[in-house]
Amino acid sequence: MNFYDKSLLEQEKLTIIDARGIYLKESSGEKEILHFIVQEVQRTHAKRLVIDSITAVLYKLDTKIKIRKFIFELGKTLSALNCTTILTSESSKGAITTSGVEEFIADGIIVLSLVQGEQSLIRHFSVIKLRGRDFRSGQIEFDITAKGIVLYPKIPLERVIAKTDFKNRKSSGIQGLDKMIGGGYPQGHIILVSGNTGSGKTTFAMQFLVEGMKNNEPSIFVNLEEPVEQIKKTALAHSWNFDAFEKQGLLTFISPSLIDVQADKLLYQIIDAIETAGAKRVAIDAISTLESSLFNKNKVREFLLQLYSYLKLKGVSCLITYLSPALFGAEAHKLLAGGVANELRLSSVVDGTILLRYFEQKHSIHKLITILKMRGINHDKSIRSFDITSKGIEIKNDLKSKSWML
Repeated sequence: MNFYDKSLLEQEKLTIIDARGIYLKESSGEKEILHFIVQEVQRTHAKRLVIDSITAVLYKLDTKIKIRKFIFELGKTLSALNCTTILTSESSKGAITTSGVEEFIADGIIVLSLVQGEQSLIRHFSVIKLRGRDFRSGQIEFDITAKGIVLYPKIPLERVIAKTDFKNRKSSGIQGLDKMIGGGYPQGHIILVSGNTGSGKTTFAMQFLVEGMKNNEPSIFVNLEEPVEQIKKTALAHSWNFDAFEKQGLLTFISPSLIDVQADKLLYQIIDAIETAGAKRVAIDAISTLESSLFNKNKVREFLLQLYSYLKLKGVSCLITYLSPALFGAEAHKLLAGGVANELRLSSVVDGTILLRYFEQKHSIHKLITILKMRGINHDKSIRSFDITSKGIEIKNDLKSKSWML
């Protein structure tokens, strides 16, 4: 562990005591064990004590009455000595502790548990009790790393004052789209781009980030589908050198493993990357991938709500892509088809919704774009065609022109 400091032992600021000697003596009972612990606290002038584990100590006591009395006396004595104590305890069969007594005496209870994932065990942390203090309940994901315990607590879903600036527009990087939304996305807006495979969602995301990086705005790319190298190759096809942006510190990739992905851990990876880089633009490609990686719809929505809370507070603009199979096509005269990314109830989470779809005409497939929603601005409501070219997305005519008559 990185936090281990041998000098603390040498300076006697930390004392590790092997108590198995007193514990293994046949003659030792609760009084002897309690006396030994108190004696060591007094001898070292300790202000913090860890007994690992109290379960081993309690095995010496044969009745719950003795166990309860021992825990009570231990707590009372250590409180008088002004020593904060942590007891570790084993549990089984859903119980908090093996003996079922410690939790009634303790001032606080923290439960650590393991949940079987697809290929690994996921650690959960829960505060069950903390006498005299308010606390947030519920399971929190955590990891054990070289730095020790790393928690990923939920971000409170508070109605904060958003730093959305309707006067300060962020260019989408697509000239025609900027015209459709009156000069670009308002700073701090969260935009959903929904469409089927091959409709251009990733290109929209990349072009949004490229525009920012060209103006020295650090950006974050959360890639949940394609490997980083594949993204870089695709970007080069449009003459966007992501390697160069990365070396300049303008681009940070976040590429979590989608096997046993932890929602809260991913959330904090994004937050840490934004804080470290001072990023003002984030692209997530594609949020629908999380749902196919053992996330249910509610879990994905919870993730987005927490991210929304943070991004709004920081005034960070974000573009999220979503794979919507229902948008593959439409019947004649019904270009909006039936799906508008309602699967995750995203309308209330995002500020803008852009739909991408295919349209068949005269034995050819064309790509169409529609802005369904753009909070706070009067946007173009027409259906327009677009192409993906070597320069990126190019918006073309609307469907009122004669060449697009149905």
